[in-house]
Amino acid sequence: MSQYIVEAKPGSHPASINNEKQQDNFEASLCEEQIEHVPQGTASPGKALFMLLKAFIGTGVIFLPGSFASGGLVLSIILMVVLGSLCLLAFQLLVQAQQKIGGSYGDVAEHLYGRYLKILINFFLCISQMGFVSSYMIFISENIGIVVNTVNHCNAPFEAKYYIWIILAAIIPICWVRKIARLSYVAIIADTFIAFGLICILYFTSSQIAQHGPGNNIVLVNSQDFALMIGTAVFSFEGIGMVLPVVEGMKEPKKFPLVLTIGIFICIFVFTLIGTIGYVAYGDVIQASIVANIPRVPLSTTVQVLYACAMILSSPFMLYPPLSIIEKAIFRDRSGQKSVTVKWLKNLVRSLIPIVCAVVSFSVGSSNLDKFVSLVGSVACLPLCFIFPGLFNFKVTKKKYLRAIDIFLIIFGFGVMVYTMYININSWVHPKPKTGPVFDLDGCST
Repeated sequence: MSQYIVEAKPGSHPASINNEKQQDNFEASLCEEQIEHVPQGTASPGKALFMLLKAFIGTGVIFLPGSFASGGLVLSIILMVVLGSLCLLAFQLLVQAQQKIGGSYGDVAEHLYGRYLKILINFFLCISQMGFVSSYMIFISENIGIVVNTVNHCNAPFEAKYYIWIILAAIIPICWVRKIARLSYVAIIADTFIAFGLICILYFTSSQIAQHGPGNNIVLVNSQDFALMIGTAVFSFEGIGMVLPVVEGMKEPKKFPLVLTIGIFICIFVFTLIGTIGYVAYGDVIQASIVANIPRVPLSTTVQVLYACAMILSSPFMLYPPLSIIEKAIFRDRSGQKSVTVKWLKNLVRSLIPIVCAVVSFSVGSSNLDKFVSLVGSVACLPLCFIFPGLFNFKVTKKKYLRAIDIFLIIFGFGVMVYTMYININSWVHPKPKTGPVFDLDGCST
């Protein structure tokens, strides 16, 4: 369930979606080097829908129950439906613009507004993808810490945040792989782990409600912190980069608007379901990640380990766009195949990017994970979801009502981005004191 925006040549189509025998390599073929030009896609609407769901329903969903506490149960449900519907509208407009111009997200930007907007989009792309991985590292280290404490009977050798450096050692060598298609089976394994984890999360939360009833102090409307929920909700729709590659790979692209509509509404349902049931199950002790709340039993330990593994395996895919963008910006056309020095300098750059993510993760810490996820959604994801699609379609359409919608999306996206950033930054500068019950994550609190 890797999600990323790709830089493809105009008119190109994902090779794997055009070859039934290579469908498992579809995600892996979404980088620029791996996309081949073919005259027409062959993907059916059903296959396109499957790929969209794989892109959107990923690791970000586990942060939603915690965000529902920030917005309140009723307000969060309303915001999820509204934001999901606006995302659908923006994605439809993005597709309309792309079908008139051709190419990838960045290609459309460069054609309509010049290379500087493409550079800006690449900047937001790098920030969003590296932000995703940084949040993953925090989550992984916290879960490894919980598992180690559980297995060692609260005798962990060090704090959970130090596991970030062990995680980094596992991610860096994979980031050296240039041809991401070689990691296609890694993506399949990660997808399987995530699907299993989500099913188990629904099982544990449902059992919690059935046995103990709803959690304590469930707030219906949280007018003070709902902006944090908006950032996390947009963070969950991290699959925008898959929209254009999938539409290009369809045999009948005219059917894509219906496919996209069905896919987004399924995502809205799943996101709302997991957010609602998770918050209702644990109430005011809900953690930034719902995985931290599930009971300490062998199955839950398995879920934590598998979800942590899924995020480790997904991280190189998430980092591939910034790796490619930054490497090309520094080395241009210099090839490592002809120079060992260039090759290892490229490896150094590819190592520094996950190191930056690790430093950010270590600095943020698990106590600020919810605010960090919301910040990434506000700063990087909101422009990619709302502002840029509105700008693109405004340039290519002549219909007044569509231009009015474009202007609304641009103003809405910019306004919400500024407001949520302000609220989020204020929550860092002036953190609220912890009140109410404290949830013992690993049973080791004294």
